[in-house]
Amino acid sequence: MHRAAIPPASDAMMNTPATSRPSRIELFCVVAGTLTASLVAILWSWKHSAFLLYGDAEAHIHIARRLFDSHRPGITQLGSVWLPFPHLLLMPFLLIRSWWSSGFGPAIPSAVCYVLASVGLYRLLRAWVSPAAAAIGLILFAANPNLLYLQTTAMTEPLFLCELIWSVLLLVEWYAGLTAGTTRRTGRLLWALIAILIAAVYTRYDGWILATLAWLAMAACLYRRGLLFRKNFIFASVVLLLAPVDWMTYNAVVFGDWLDFMRGPYSAKAIELRTASSAVDPHPGWHNLWVALVYFVKTAELDVAQPAWGEIIFALAALGTGLMWSGRVQRQGLAQTTDKT
Repeated sequence: MHRAAIPPASDAMMNTPATSRPSRIELFCVVAGTLTASLVAILWSWKHSAFLLYGDAEAHIHIARRLFDSHRPGITQLGSVWLPFPHLLLMPFLLIRSWWSSGFGPAIPSAVCYVLASVGLYRLLRAWVSPAAAAIGLILFAANPNLLYLQTTAMTEPLFLCELIWSVLLLVEWYAGLTAGTTRRTGRLLWALIAILIAAVYTRYDGWILATLAWLAMAACLYRRGLLFRKNFIFASVVLLLAPVDWMTYNAVVFGDWLDFMRGPYSAKAIELRTASSAVDPHPGWHNLWVALVYFVKTAELDVAQPAWGEIIFALAALGTGLMWSGRVQRQGLAQTTDKT
C-alpha cells in the first residue's frame, strides 16, 4: 500500500468529528417537532392567503404548470434563467388545478425539504456537540419565522438549504470514512454527495459555487493521501461537471446562446440595467465590497431575529466559532506531541 494513503494519528484525531450519532428517539423528536411547526405555518399561510405573496413564488408555479398546461407544453417552457430542478419538482403538485391557483401545492415539497434540512442539521451538529447543544442550534434554524413562511411557498430557498446542509453532512461523513479507511462506505458517500451537489447545481446558481468548493475540498483531501486520481473520483468529477455543461447546452440549443441565462434579455444583469437610474448607483454596495458585506451581515442578522437579538446571536456565533477553532488547534498540538512520543 502507498504510504501516503495511511493518515497519521494526529490527522485522524483532529480532522474527523466525533462518532456520536443521534439516536432514533432524537431523530423522531426532530421530525415530530419540525413537522408540527411546518403544518402550523402552512395553516397560517392558508388562513391568510399568503402562499403567493412573493411575486417569484407565483412565477415559479406558472413555469412549472406551463410544462404541461400551455399552448406549447414541453421542456422549453422552463425558460433560460431560472434553473430547472425546482420547477420539475413542483410539477406533480400542480396537476390539481386548485392547488395551483391557490398556491398550496408547492407547500408540500417545500415542507418536506424543511423537515429534511432540520434532520440533516441536527445530525451534523451531533457529530461534534451534545444533544442539548444540537437542539439549541436546531431551534435557531427551524423556529426562524422567515424560514417557516418560506417553506409554505414555491420559493427555492428551502430546497437549496436542504441541499446545502446535506452536502456538508455527507462531505463530513465522507471525510470521516476516508480517514478511517472504509473504502466501500466512502464510495457510497461520494456518490450520494455528488447526487446532492448535482441537484444543487440545478436548483440555484449558488449551487455552482457550493459544488466547486465541495469538489475542491474532496480533491485536497485525496491529494494529501495520494489518491487524487482514483477512477471513482475522476468519474464522479466528470458526472458533476456535466450538470452545468448540460444547462449551458440547453441554453445554446433553445435560445441560441450558451450563456443566455447570464447575459440574455431576462437575465439578472439585463433586468438591473433596465431598472437602474443613470443618476445613481443601482444599490449602495455597487462596486464597493465593504458596503456590500455590511449589508449582507445586517440582512443575515435581520433574518435571524429582531435587530438587537440578531446582533447578539451573531456575536455569540462568532465567539463560539472562535472558541471551537482554538480548542481544535490545542488538541491538534497535543495529538502531534503524542505522535512524536
